[in-house]
Amino acid sequence: MNNPNPELVVLPFQATLAGSTRFLTFDQVLTMLRREQRTRLHIERSYPGAPHAIGWTIFRRTPRAYRYEGEPLFRTERNARRYIRKAYAIEYALNTDDAITYSHLHL
Repeated sequence: MNNPNPELVVLPFQATLAGSTRFLTFDQVLTMLRREQRTRLHIERSYPGAPHAIGWTIFRRTPRAYRYEGEPLFRTERNARRYIRKAYAIEYALNTDDAITYSHLHL
C-alpha cells in the first residue's frame, strides 16, 4: 500500500484543438464534447495556477506521461476528487479491501 506512484491522479488540464495552439475555455470544451467532437480536442495535463489551466480531471499516470482517457471534466479540484472517491473506490473495493490504491486512501 505504500505506492509512491499512484495510477490515477487528479490534475488541472488545458485544452486545444488538435493541430492548433489556440487554448479553449472550459465552456468551449464542454460544448465540443456535447457535439461529439472529441477527436478534435486535445486535453493535456497542466499545473495549478497555470495561465491556460481551465479545470480539473482524472489522468492515468504512465511511465512517460499523464493520459486523459475520457473522464468527466470539473471546474474545481474538490469536485474532481469527490468524483474519483465515489467512482473508483467502489471499483477497487469490489476486488478486495486491499485493492484500494494509495492515492484513494489519501484523498
